[in-house]
Amino acid sequence: MARIVNLIIVIFEVIAFFKSIKRNTLKKNFIYYTQISNLVTLVASLMLVMLGQKDYVEVLRFLSVCMLIMTFAVTAFILVPMSGRLKELMLSGSGLFHHLIIPVISTLSYLFLEKRARFIWIWLPVAVTLIYGIIMIYLNYKERVEGPYPFFMINRIGGKKTAAWICILMAVTCLISVSAGYHKPLKTDIKFIYVHGLSGWGSYDTRYEYFPYWGMSGGDVIRYLNEQGYESYAASVDPTGSAWDRACELYAQLSGTKVDYGAAHSAKAGHERFGYDYSGEPLLKDFGDSRFVIIGHSFGGATIRLFSEILKNGSPEEIAATDESELSDYFKGGGGDNLLAIVTIAAPTNGTTAYDLYEDPSFDASSIEIPEEYIKNSNAVSNSSKPRQDERQEWDHAAYDMHIDNALELNDRITTFDDVYYFAYPCCSTTVDAKGTVTPDPLITENMFMKGAIIMSRYTGSTAGGYPLDESWQANDGLVNTISAGAPFGAPKVTYTEGMEIVPGVWNIMPTVTGDHMCLQGGFTIRNNVKPFYMELSGMLSSLK
Repeated sequence: MARIVNLIIVIFEVIAFFKSIKRNTLKKNFIYYTQISNLVTLVASLMLVMLGQKDYVEVLRFLSVCMLIMTFAVTAFILVPMSGRLKELMLSGSGLFHHLIIPVISTLSYLFLEKRARFIWIWLPVAVTLIYGIIMIYLNYKERVEGPYPFFMINRIGGKKTAAWICILMAVTCLISVSAGYHKPLKTDIKFIYVHGLSGWGSYDTRYEYFPYWGMSGGDVIRYLNEQGYESYAASVDPTGSAWDRACELYAQLSGTKVDYGAAHSAKAGHERFGYDYSGEPLLKDFGDSRFVIIGHSFGGATIRLFSEILKNGSPEEIAATDESELSDYFKGGGGDNLLAIVTIAAPTNGTTAYDLYEDPSFDASSIEIPEEYIKNSNAVSNSSKPRQDERQEWDHAAYDMHIDNALELNDRITTFDDVYYFAYPCCSTTVDAKGTVTPDPLITENMFMKGAIIMSRYTGSTAGGYPLDESWQANDGLVNTISAGAPFGAPKVTYTEGMEIVPGVWNIMPTVTGDHMCLQGGFTIRNNVKPFYMELSGMLSSLK
């Protein structure tokens, strides 16, 4: 959304500059603070549209917004009262755009849609404005220009009045800069890393700026948490890749290194060993020295658990297959002392019948009557979860890892560590009637999940490996069985109750959330305000020792 608004700003700036140039020469235009502030805005907004919300772009946007607010304030509260030219300065021609429309839109976009520049940059607008003021006063003193504002005319109003005006303007600029650049103080030194699920996206993806995975139509949760003092980040891992590949990508983003899928794994899986190089754009800059928690939604749960296993215990297969000088630190293990907690949300920790039931010869899914609208809308889920058509092996995809037999096998490889806190949030959008029939509730289940939810709620059988699937697997959130979204089967666990003592090394099964698979993401068409949930979660995690 920020890119769209800034594209509108760019268009308005171009229109306004053409109007302005028709009235004044190009050289005369750029002695005005108004024109300089709008030129900075044009460049900053264009960079945001083209490059996204990079750190340096946000610094430039911060500068431009502060200068625009100053432009609006001087025009509305000094120039208009002194001249009486309200229509000319603010309601017509280039003034309508440069003095009113663009400052308002740009400020609202920066405050509500964009990432904020770091607070250390609050001096920049003040410095730029002061330098401009000094230059204009000097040029007036030398009689090379007149104005362009009355408070710069030192030869006419005298040095004392000029100095007084400068002090007032600098005080206003400082107030604007501090207000626009204000950040709530950090409430904790813990970093919060969010990892999306199957077919998801994160902050490295342009799509996130238009439709954030964490928050969706309700607004970007990651941006909101940062504004509230919880330093949070959204990782971007392979939407359909295996838990292994995604874990390797997560490590590279956190550590600021090139993705290394491992010599042994890549040779076996049939794909390149190395991927994208994040050395120039790490997700966070001090991963090695930061206490952090990882929150994974859906298949992000398997991703973050396997990530923790490799981070702490390494990979014997990769150690055996790789020369010491070429072995990634990730596969050596011994890290993760700063990993505080793991949180899974609607995660198929023990697999999901959404995949297995179609491969069970004892169950005929086609015999279940499904309304046509649900069949049509379910195609979006089916198509998005299909493995990529490339040369990698079938087992190196998320769809493989989410089969129950394979998920249980993966669980056997992942340790529940004694020094890490664990939390699992299951979701459920099905109800049980008086006859004991499990049925998805269409009021809280997205249409795209209804077909799968209906079939899952009717299924009993067994996996290809013989694992029994009884009625306890029927309750679901449209994609994941509620029973599967708790602790890994066999891991130490406890049912969480408010006020209880939380200890590491034990899975806390949180109260089941009433809602479908995407309800804690903000929802696609069924909108949920999830900001209070993540605020409460962040506060609870921050209290851990």
